[in-house]
Parts: sequence; structure tokens; C-alpha cells
Amino acid sequence: MNTSLLFMLIVQLIAVVAGSLLLALWIRRRFGASWKSLGWGALTFPLSQLIRIPLLLGMAALVNPYAKSWGEDRVFWVNFVVLALTSGLFEEGARYIILRWAAKGARDWKEGLMFGAGHGGIEAILLVGGAAITNIVLLTTGDSILAQTQQVDPAQAAAIATQIEAVRTLTWLPIALGVWERVTAITLHIGLSLLVLLGVVRRDFRLVLGAMAAHAIFNAAALLTLRYTNVTTVEIVLTVVALLPLYLIWRLRPLLPTTQNTPLIDDGVA
Repeated sequence: MNTSLLFMLIVQLIAVVAGSLLLALWIRRRFGASWKSLGWGALTFPLSQLIRIPLLLGMAALVNPYAKSWGEDRVFWVNFVVLALTSGLFEEGARYIILRWAAKGARDWKEGLMFGAGHGGIEAILLVGGAAITNIVLLTTGDSILAQTQQVDPAQAAAIATQIEAVRTLTWLPIALGVWERVTAITLHIGLSLLVLLGVVRRDFRLVLGAMAAHAIFNAAALLTLRYTNVTTVEIVLTVVALLPLYLIWRLRPLLPTTQNTPLIDDGVA
């Protein structure tokens, strides 16, 4: 077993879990935001996928019989449009519904920060953390899993063998990029949470539509860059694109109501 690879996967798991929790703790201590906002934000992501994933599966079942005759380019562009648009529609739509009717205590800038940290944090834990756990299991017990599967379903065993080999050939770069991707994604979620919150406070749904469009553009940039370049370039592009939500975090602070902006602990930072 590759012990250095196992160590890197464990570090990746700790980084996304601890990093998400430490960000929330910092927002709590620095600005006095409520844990309830974190909880509502964390709930929003899985709720958005409860509708989106069955919809995508249903669409795939309907389209797949026809897609067999399509070329590779057509398949990509159909997936591109569906994945990009539904990501913005459902995640920002769920954010709006929760902020509008459930998380009524989240009405100022600091609570929007915490809400976005909850949404982005749970996504990081479920996606990257979940993948890290799966990779650790395959790395440490892959041979026994493969042996058991071969006795039951040789076809499935071949697929698992391919997956195990992919894990064993991982290097530090994709593991590190997986963590950095979550940094840019959490920045996106915080910025767009604040934009949706402003739409709720001002009762201006155009701002919510703007958040949906920005989210779709973010994912579209990732899909297009990955198709024509490589994973490293994808993260460079997303880092540049993440400057927009980073700007929103700063720009929307004076536009949202301020109820209390006193840190729980005075850390001496202005």
C-alpha cells in the first residue's frame, strides 16, 4: 500500500472538514453570526439536490436512447447546457426559498456570510470529503473488495479494478487541487448567498436571477475549460472567476442591514 498517498488523502479529508468548520468558527467569533444561519445554509445544498438529481436522472433516462446516435460534441453540449443551468437554478432557487421563508433570522451581512459558509462547507464535506473517504477505502481494502466482487459479478469487478487503479495512480497535484477548488466554490457560495439575501431584503427577484446566472457561468467556465485544457487550468480559471463573488462579499456589506456587527471576542482587528 502507498503510505504517502494514504497520508495525502487523509490530509485532504482533514483539510475540507476542518477548513469548513474553522471558517464558520471564525465568522462566528469575528462578526457574531448565528449558528442557525450556518445550519440553514448547510441544509440548503442537500435540499437543492433532492430535486435536481432525480430530474437529471430522469432526463438522462429519456435522452439516452436517442443519444446513442449523437456525436461526442453534441453529447457534451447537451450535458453542458443542462448541468450549468440546473446548478444555478436549483442551488440559488433553494437558497432563495430558505432565506425568504425559513431562515428569517438571516437578514444582515454577517448572517449572509454564515449562511454561505454553511452551504459551501457542507458541499465541500460531502463532495471532496466523501470522495477522499471512498479513495481511502479503495486504497486500503481494494484488493479484498475486488476479490469478493469477482466471485459475484466479473463485469462489475472490471469496473472496480479500473477505479482502484485510478486511485493508486493519484498524485499530490489533483489532491491539492481538489481542496483549492472548494476554496473557490465556498467563495462563490458566500458571495451569491449575500446577493440572494439582498434580493430577499429588497424583494427584488432580479438579484436572485443574477445569482442564478452567475452560478451557471461559474460552472460553465469549469466545464468548458476542462473540455479543452486540463484540471490545473480549470482551477486557474475558477480562481479568476471567483474574484466576482469575492467582490460581492465586500461590495454588499454596506447595502445589507446591520443589526449587530460586534465580534464575540475582541481580537484587536479593526
